[in-house]
Amino acid sequence: MPTYGCFVPGYLLVVPRPHALSFGQLPAGVLEESQALIEGLAARLQAVYDLPVLAFEYGLAATGIRRIEHAHWHLLPSTADLTGWLDEQLDGEEIGALADLPADRSYIAVRTQQAAVRVYDVGRDADQVRQSHRRIRLRRAVAALDPRVHDGAWDWSEHRCAKLIAATVTDLQAPPYAGRPVP
Repeated sequence: MPTYGCFVPGYLLVVPRPHALSFGQLPAGVLEESQALIEGLAARLQAVYDLPVLAFEYGLAATGIRRIEHAHWHLLPSTADLTGWLDEQLDGEEIGALADLPADRSYIAVRTQQAAVRVYDVGRDADQVRQSHRRIRLRRAVAALDPRVHDGAWDWSEHRCAKLIAATVTDLQAPPYAGRPVP
């Protein structure tokens, strides 16, 4: 679904039906379905916007840390090098798929523009995450790394981006661009 605060056209959220704090806490079947959906949406976004697609999640293992306490992945066409930026701040490792996300700790997961998935540990409980330098606002980091985004646009509570939401809906309904097939 398009989302409030989509600071670039094509910004989507993938939200699972079952409640969980993170995708790492979802059942295997839901993770497989989510992986397929994310890959299909990434292909569609790349075909429509002719940009690589970045995806990320701040996966929680404890309540009381974030404003939205339900698992959700962000997908957006962007050249922002989020993994390069995160690699300077945190220890990360490549994992094979969403099914390999941790269920017992909070993490940041990133699907790079090359479709590799990296996961970064940010703590096992709420106190660790709150007190850690690792309390990173991913939307803010991505917005700062994407030259198309103006200052402050990352904050969805202040910048709802209604015109970009409408543009995303229109763009994704449109026929394929320049003769390229759209997934």
